[in-house]
Amino acid sequence: MESNKFAKLRQQFLCCYPVNKMAWSTLQLPLELEEQRALIAATCGHPLNQQYPVRRSYQEAFVKRLMHVLKDHDELHDDIYNSLCGQLAKTSLDAAPAPSIYAYKHYMLQSEEHITLRESTSFVCEGTTGLCTWEAALALADYLLEHPSLLEGKNVLELGAGTGLLGILLKHKALKLPVGQVVITDGSSACIKLMQENISLNFEYDSDEATPKCAQLRWHEVKEFPWSQYAEPDLLLAADVIYDDTQFSSLLAALDFVYEMRSNRCEALLASTVRNVDTLHNFMVQLEQHGYQVTPCANVSCCKSHFCRDTTAAVQIVCIKRLN
Repeated sequence: MESNKFAKLRQQFLCCYPVNKMAWSTLQLPLELEEQRALIAATCGHPLNQQYPVRRSYQEAFVKRLMHVLKDHDELHDDIYNSLCGQLAKTSLDAAPAPSIYAYKHYMLQSEEHITLRESTSFVCEGTTGLCTWEAALALADYLLEHPSLLEGKNVLELGAGTGLLGILLKHKALKLPVGQVVITDGSSACIKLMQENISLNFEYDSDEATPKCAQLRWHEVKEFPWSQYAEPDLLLAADVIYDDTQFSSLLAALDFVYEMRSNRCEALLASTVRNVDTLHNFMVQLEQHGYQVTPCANVSCCKSHFCRDTTAAVQIVCIKRLN
């Protein structure tokens, strides 16, 4: 089937993988007109993109890159021109009003199963960086999918959940992961609103028990969190939460509180994009000073990844335990 022929490019397009790094080499050039039509249908014309479109500027960049790849072809299918002209026309129409600061990404899992997330089109929006999915979350998602035994019967609490990718993944019914209750939290009210929207997008007809719970948790107010409303956490998750060293003390206080509440019968998986080696090292040192045992975990290789991940920056995953 043509749709399977372009599966990799479709997967990359739907999650807005960098256009210049896409699998253009998988195209067997030259492409006949019908193949060109099928490629556009698998990407810009995909039903997910039609219902919940990815960022407009990304679609425009994708079509322009495709036209460059096909530059030596005598003829291009009208659907390619129509896709580009459609995006340019929308940009022109939106020149007066401010364009939306949100768009969608679709993470393909298996077959046609997917996770759809509404995300910010800007790295920093509404005073937070949590309104878009970061590389560390994808790396941690890969790690959990490769090690499902870590989830066996565990109640999960995520700190700094942002868009909610990990919590939605853990409860996705197609994956059938052996997880207990999943609670995804963030300190930002904007992130909470976005997570609630994303949960609704992915669990439209599911019961409350089958979906992740969503709650606001400010680390410095960890004692005021309504813990009695949720199951005691066995596994804590956090991705890309230690880039700001001014937050270290409140994050450590939150970890201390949860571990003490559980009499140290819990553990945490922390994934961090290595932007500043000194910042990351400083936090690891502080963890050890607080009595935690930090063990590095092996990353899932790109060839085994369930996602299209941009591995330009390295991601470090560690397991955090505390001895009694």
